[in-house]
Amino acid sequence: MISLSALLLLLNNPVVTMPSPVAVRPRPIECSDDCISPVEAVTYASYLAPKAGIAGTFRMEVKAVGEQKGFYYLNSEVDYRDRNCLTIAMPAAVMAEMVGREGLAGAEKRFKGRTVLVRGVAQRVRIVFFGDDGKPTDKYYYQVQVRIGQPDQIRIARAGMSDDRPLAQPSTPVRSGP
Repeated sequence: MISLSALLLLLNNPVVTMPSPVAVRPRPIECSDDCISPVEAVTYASYLAPKAGIAGTFRMEVKAVGEQKGFYYLNSEVDYRDRNCLTIAMPAAVMAEMVGREGLAGAEKRFKGRTVLVRGVAQRVRIVFFGDDGKPTDKYYYQVQVRIGQPDQIRIARAGMSDDRPLAQPSTPVRSGP
């Protein structure tokens, strides 16, 4: 419903011009007050488990990188079993889009020692130990993971904001020289 004052304005000025839309580049993620630290993620996810997790943007320094059974793991602590460790888990296909065919060596080169920003949901995951016979044992521990399925969910941070360059490798080879 149009208000009376708006209707009078339109009747007196039938040609209304709108400014042309300006393409606005998304604001870089600044983590000074809105990113979740590994300790906060672990605390909140543990509190909300097993029914929920905490969604948001997480900021962490990658201190260790691992690979097991087709998944890559970026850890906020050197020991992935540390109670304050936040782990970013992703399928090998997602890591391959970011580092090519370099595997674990490429993942370590790209991420270890760098601060990353990750969008997703941190959830507590039960990790079960397996015996020598390959069967699960009664022993387990909990790990808080952010599982990602797309390369655009993770960025390398630079000076308090995300790097604007995508981590995925170009789909076509880049030529150098004439």
